[in-house]
Amino acid sequence: MGEFLKTWYGMTLFILFDAAAIVAVMAIGYRWIFKRLWDLAASVVSMAVLSPLYLAIFIRAKLFQKRTGAMKSILSREFFVGKKAKTIVLHTFCIVDDDGDEAGGYGHWLKKTGLYTLPYIFDVFCGKLSFIGVKRLSFADAAFVSEADEGRYAVRAGLINPLVTTGNGETDYKEMFSSDLSYAKSLSLFGDLKIFFVWLLKKIRGEKNTWLGATASKTYAESLLGQGEITREDFDTVAENARAEEEELRKKYEIEESAKESPQEENAEGEGGENAPDERELPQDVPSADAENADEKKE
Repeated sequence: MGEFLKTWYGMTLFILFDAAAIVAVMAIGYRWIFKRLWDLAASVVSMAVLSPLYLAIFIRAKLFQKRTGAMKSILSREFFVGKKAKTIVLHTFCIVDDDGDEAGGYGHWLKKTGLYTLPYIFDVFCGKLSFIGVKRLSFADAAFVSEADEGRYAVRAGLINPLVTTGNGETDYKEMFSSDLSYAKSLSLFGDLKIFFVWLLKKIRGEKNTWLGATASKTYAESLLGQGEITREDFDTVAENARAEEEELRKKYEIEESAKESPQEENAEGEGGENAPDERELPQDVPSADAENADEKKE
């Protein structure tokens, strides 16, 4: 056996066998372990490669803040329904100022190029998203998802939708949910590889997200309203409840951020200079504790 492995063909067979064994293990444990590990590794590599772009955007955002003072934070939050139908908080670069207006040339550039979604890669790293997964739904859309379609929540929402392999310009939400359910049930290493390489090939060809069809231009709630499956009253009620829930969550995060910043400001004020705490003199008519102890000893 030792002599066989010393030959070039023996070593080649050994490497191929090891590679096949590794792929087999990954395929078996992909749903439970390796998909998440691949997301972690890919997100770290992506953020490292794109770090100069992140830095450029950060600098432009800070310059806009300094010049206009009209944007408190360079990041904004988005709320969606993710895996297990739980709320997920995603991040994007702000493209509007505090008044809701486009943030000048900086915001227009981010919106036009789509680079405002780059923080999604960090959300993949944090486990809120996956590189490949089902379409993320807003609170309003999730409220209309039927019980039969709730199986899609078994997997994370993704940046690349499985429809890339089957969708076209006429794809609707019914087809999308069917695709999501099929993906959630048959999630596999080779399935994700196929989705990724088909998506990569279409991007190289310069194709836009045509495979998403109507789901790219309309929300699920708007689609149901247009088809007459829900009333305008139902649509407005659910939309209003969704806005209220999102606003409540935003206020919650703002309060938490303010609570974190307050102790830091207090510590900074107490560390030196004129803001350092001074030893206060006791009023003359109020004896100090040391003086009282001294008098007791004399007695």
